[in-house]
Amino acid sequence: MIRYLLRRLFTFVPMLVVISLVAFVISVSSPGDPAERLLSGDPNEAGEAKSSNVNRVSEKFKLRHRLGLDLPVFYFSISALSDIDTIYRLDDPLQQEAVQRLARLSGQPELALNWFHQLKTTQKLLDNLEIDSAMLRDPRYSENIARSKRLFDAVSKSTEPEFYTSRKDSINTLLSIIPGLKEVRSSWEKTLAHREQIEQKESTWKQWIPVIHWHGWSNQYHRWILGDGEERKGVLRGDFGLSFRDGQPISDRILPRLKWSLSLALLSMFLAYIISIPVGILAGSKKGSWFDVSSGVVVFSLYALPGFFVATGLLVLFANPDVLDWFPASGVRDVSSFDPTWPFYQRMAHYIPYLVLPIISYTYASFAFISAQVRSGVHTQLQQDYIRTARAKGVPERRVILYHAFRNSLLPVITLFGQALPLVFGGSVIIESIFSIPGMGLEIYESVLNYDYPMIVAIFTIFGFLTMLGYLISDVLYAFADPRIRYTSSTP
Repeated sequence: MIRYLLRRLFTFVPMLVVISLVAFVISVSSPGDPAERLLSGDPNEAGEAKSSNVNRVSEKFKLRHRLGLDLPVFYFSISALSDIDTIYRLDDPLQQEAVQRLARLSGQPELALNWFHQLKTTQKLLDNLEIDSAMLRDPRYSENIARSKRLFDAVSKSTEPEFYTSRKDSINTLLSIIPGLKEVRSSWEKTLAHREQIEQKESTWKQWIPVIHWHGWSNQYHRWILGDGEERKGVLRGDFGLSFRDGQPISDRILPRLKWSLSLALLSMFLAYIISIPVGILAGSKKGSWFDVSSGVVVFSLYALPGFFVATGLLVLFANPDVLDWFPASGVRDVSSFDPTWPFYQRMAHYIPYLVLPIISYTYASFAFISAQVRSGVHTQLQQDYIRTARAKGVPERRVILYHAFRNSLLPVITLFGQALPLVFGGSVIIESIFSIPGMGLEIYESVLNYDYPMIVAIFTIFGFLTMLGYLISDVLYAFADPRIRYTSSTP
């Protein structure tokens, strides 16, 4: 048993790696630029990176460096010979895609990158242009400058030949009529020369030759999973990065909510098993009796009721001043009277009235399903030949039911236990939203609404770990429930 448990613990490592890889792929594939998302909210929401909008490009570059977005994605990459292997260093994902596509279509990665850098140099010269006061008074001048900037930005994000040709002619026209742009025009001529050089040396066959690039340990995945030794601690140490909503560490948002969700989940599971197992045993051992029929009606009626309906009904009946005002309608504490310095028992006494209705909402569906499984398992086992043999030997009926029939019917119930934690968290989205409980369910709901992909990835990773933990506990419990199960190979 110990050897099997150790082997199962060792299998956690590759399983965690797979989960982390899936989560990381979701993270890097999420739409939008994380740096742009963090820069586009309230000044108070993204910390130091959002101090002002004057130097937005510089701030974005610093934030990308802080987030590790200027690093390669993984330890190695497989690409075509025509691909730019350092494309991750460009700030804008749209520009990365555009330049990479130009390199593939032309088969000239170095020339494509040189063309892009020359284009950015031209843009920078135009952005830093010193405008004469007399020119400022001419609305056509400012309008043409703004239009030129838009055209440069559009060209840097598209490699369609027709698009480039049309915008190139427009830029040439504007630069020729705007006074004081000698340096900008010179830089633009160099950009055009680079583009002509690319078109003259097309080698499209290179996009069909695969190449493996080794990037070393300094990459986004390594930083995400293990940290960088400075700001990031890595997922293995509970650091999931920054939330898109407020720029705060995700671990600081998750831990308080995970406490509430885990507490409610474990308590509801405990109550569900404590109640459902005796009910299922009694109903299964007395099939056709009044208790079996009545409990079956109650169990299947409860199981058929949706969670949101039961939660809402409980609020209407027991948290309504017009009916029965027994329990609070929402939250987990009274903010005006609660004192965190209270002793533990006093804090629990304050929490209990707020948690009664949510726990009932959590428990009823699990109770119904588990009791039905226990009833069916006990009834099936009581029809087996070994039960008749035990009864013929004079074994007491209580021992026959509890030690033999119930123990052998536990396997399906233990299997359900392995899936209990993830299922409870999944159902908590509705329950916690209805009762305004600051748990993981409400956090999932708000993260999806706000497209907070780092938070969604963190929750996915936690769910994966809980699922693995649940199945490990199930495997261990199998051996205690059924002695016929052995985890070591028998020697002849």
